Amino acid sequence: MSVLQKTKFTLSVGIDEAGRGCVIGPMVVAVVAADETDRRWFWKNNVRDSKLVPAKQRDTLAQKIKKRCWFQLKIAQPSEIDRAVIDRSRTLTGLELEQMSECLKDFCCEFPEREVCAIVDAPSVNAQGYLEKLFMLSGWPDMNSLLAKHHADKRDRTVAAASILAKSERERLLARIKKDLGVDFGTGYCHDERTLAHLRTAKPAAPHIRWTWKTAINRKNKICPPV
Repeated sequence: MSVLQKTKFTLSVGIDEAGRGCVIGPMVVAVVAADETDRRWFWKNNVRDSKLVPAKQRDTLAQKIKKRCWFQLKIAQPSEIDRAVIDRSRTLTGLELEQMSECLKDFCCEFPEREVCAIVDAPSVNAQGYLEKLFMLSGWPDMNSLLAKHHADKRDRTVAAASILAKSERERLLARIKKDLGVDFGTGYCHDERTLAHLRTAKPAAPHIRWTWKTAINRKNKICPPV
């Protein structure tokens, strides 16, 4: 993992995830720290929301971002996601917040004296409530320098960089699952017909499937409870 060189510039930290809503495969949380030079590089190289970047370009950008910026990746496998969903006191959002807070704690340990602003792409309708929970869990030093914004991956280049890292890693892990199974189940999202077809034929309790999702079918062909 690359470590940022100390400069006079304030760091920005971008936080995003990929695969939160998928029924197949892991969820990946990514955090990227960038100084002013890095952010100019992001702009020059058109770093943007990963959903807008073609796969080959996304993976190339991901490797370049990793080489120049401090970053962290956290991976939640389907079984861990299912446990969080079943535990109503935790939930998928709680699991996501835990992983993001762990990344922020690691950042603070490595750069304890840097002036920094962190921005998270908030999935929750209540962005302020999401922000307050992240602040509490992470021990972030200043509430005023921690922001939660809807569609932050489209509004901030450092969040976009985190989006690219998260998406690139998730797609890499999905490709590995497909290779191991010898099956192309598509994107892993519930709207994908190949994904739905795979759910109907998958082995019961297959570890790559989130069995708590509404669209996941168990071996008795009963629909599991929604998230």
